[in-house]
Amino acid sequence: MTNDPQRRRIPGMGWPIAIFVGTAMLAGAFAGYSETRAELGHPALAPWAGAMIAIGLGAAAFALYVRRHADWFRQWSPRKRLYWIGLVLAGTLGLVSAIMLQANGDTDLMSDSAMTPTLAIGLSALWLIGLVSALIIYHRTIDDHERMAYQIAGLAGFYAFVVPCPMWWVLARASLAPPVEAMPLFVLSLTVNALVYCWFKFR
Repeated sequence: MTNDPQRRRIPGMGWPIAIFVGTAMLAGAFAGYSETRAELGHPALAPWAGAMIAIGLGAAAFALYVRRHADWFRQWSPRKRLYWIGLVLAGTLGLVSAIMLQANGDTDLMSDSAMTPTLAIGLSALWLIGLVSALIIYHRTIDDHERMAYQIAGLAGFYAFVVPCPMWWVLARASLAPPVEAMPLFVLSLTVNALVYCWFKFR
C-alpha cells in the first residue's frame, strides 16, 4: 500500500516579518554605533554604510527564506508570483526609505530636519521609480474584487485629504492652527485608504 504524498506545509509569515523588523533594528544599531563614535571624537561611519550593510543582510536572509520554501513557491501561478513580487517591492520601498532616513538621523516620521542633497535625490528617485514599478505590477495582477476595494479606498483617501486640508489652511491663516504640513495629511490619507481597502477586500 502506497502512502499519499504529504501536502506541503504553507510557509509561515513569521520569518519574513522577523527579517524586515530585524533589518530595521540592525540599521538602527549601526546608526547608534556611528553616533556614539562621533560623540567620543572618533570617525563616524558614512551615513549610507550601515544602511547598506543592513539592507544587504536582510536581502540575503529573505533570499534564503525563499530558497528554503522554493517547492511551495513553484506551485504558484505566474499571476500570483507577480502579485506578491509587487507587494514585497512596495514593502521593501518603505523599509529602505525608513533606513535611509534613520541613517540621516531622522527617527521621527514627521521630522522636517534638513538632509543632504544626495539623500533627498536618492529618496525621491527611490519613491518615484520603486512606487511606479510596484503599482504597474500590482494593477496587472489584481482581480475585479480587489480592484473595486482599491478604487473605493482611493476615493476615501482622497476625501481624507481634501476635507481637512482647506480647513487647516484657513485656520492657520487666522493663527488658530499651526502652519499646514504635508506629512500629517499624507499619513491621514494613507491610513484611511488602508483601513477602507482592508475592509472591502477581506470582509
